[in-house]
Amino acid sequence: MPSATDFTLSSTLPAHALLGRLLAVRVSLLAGWAAGIAWLHWGSHIPVPLLPIGSVLALIGLFVVATAWRLRQDIPATQMEFLAHLLADLSLFALLLYFSGGATNPFVSLMLVPIVIAAISLRPRWVWLLAAVAAGFYTLLLFFYQPLEISDPVAAHGMHLGGMWFNFLVSASLIAFFVTRMHAGLRARDQELSALREKQLRDERIVALGTQAALAAHELATPLATIQTTAHELASEFANDPDIGNDCRLLERQAQACKRILTQLAARAQDSTPAAQPLDAWLAALIERWQVLRPDAQLLGAPPSIGRIFSPPDGLEQAILNVLNNAADASPDAVEFSAETDGGVLVIEIADRGPGFSPEHKAQAGRVQFSNKPGRGWGMGLALTHATLERLGGALILAERDGGGTRVRITLPWDQTT
Repeated sequence: MPSATDFTLSSTLPAHALLGRLLAVRVSLLAGWAAGIAWLHWGSHIPVPLLPIGSVLALIGLFVVATAWRLRQDIPATQMEFLAHLLADLSLFALLLYFSGGATNPFVSLMLVPIVIAAISLRPRWVWLLAAVAAGFYTLLLFFYQPLEISDPVAAHGMHLGGMWFNFLVSASLIAFFVTRMHAGLRARDQELSALREKQLRDERIVALGTQAALAAHELATPLATIQTTAHELASEFANDPDIGNDCRLLERQAQACKRILTQLAARAQDSTPAAQPLDAWLAALIERWQVLRPDAQLLGAPPSIGRIFSPPDGLEQAILNVLNNAADASPDAVEFSAETDGGVLVIEIADRGPGFSPEHKAQAGRVQFSNKPGRGWGMGLALTHATLERLGGALILAERDGGGTRVRITLPWDQTT
């Protein structure tokens, strides 16, 4: 018994793409048939059965309206549904041919259009089914049809040749339209799938890194406490020696900062919600913690005077610290920091005077793991930052800076921070 997936269209062929293009083809054929019948009956004075042909055209018009309504519904399409649309189009087209000369009608080869569409869109077995139905209709139209009453054989031959020429143009145009649009849709969906696979690969690496980080945090708690205690004792012992005493106090502050990071990591693991606070206070505290971790780095710029209450989303602090660390590693001069609110978006910019990124690295930054700082870091900072901001609905943008260096722009919607 076929599974549900056997009847579901491939992810590269969404309902709106397929049915929308088929609807355009159907409307074109409806307009062409109506114009052709009007030209035959009133323009060339060749009598045609207007009532049955008009009824079929009205039925096609209702089908167009029903399909347009279907496109407004957010319901996945299936192979069977799309096949039913093509079978209905083929049947209605054969019915129009029956009342207008059957197989002698030069437009009979338009029955190939649904088969071409099926060959692009459906599984092989449904394509062969549609081809068999079309062949059956064509065979029946060889023997059963209502002929057109054309008294002049020469005129009939000329009209047939003209109709075949016009039919070729119409068929070529319809096939080219559908095939090119479908190929464009397939290429776009392939690119989307490629981006999703790349994101999934990156997320798997980050999850693995998070697991290892949690284990490392658990094991680091005890040695960090020992380092902090020892540094405090050494600072007291060498209080009279400014150089050694200052180094010991710096070591103690670094250990305290590491312990604070481990405490925050444990709090996140317990799903505790961070306390809401003014944005400027949160940024000031973040910069202060970073300066403790990077006493050798210089920072230009002060936290903005934005008193709006701010609930920092999980991971945002570390994302900003990652960018600050990268800028400090790359820049021989001071790192510039600024923050502002632009409408409903929080915008943070961090600029350095480092060597910048090559075009290849700029295209990969934040998406694959690499490092342009030999001997420093593992290249995960930007990848973690990009993944965090993407999860929060924000973005990370790299831009070249006038005079050399890189400007990193972090944007985050306010609805992700409150």
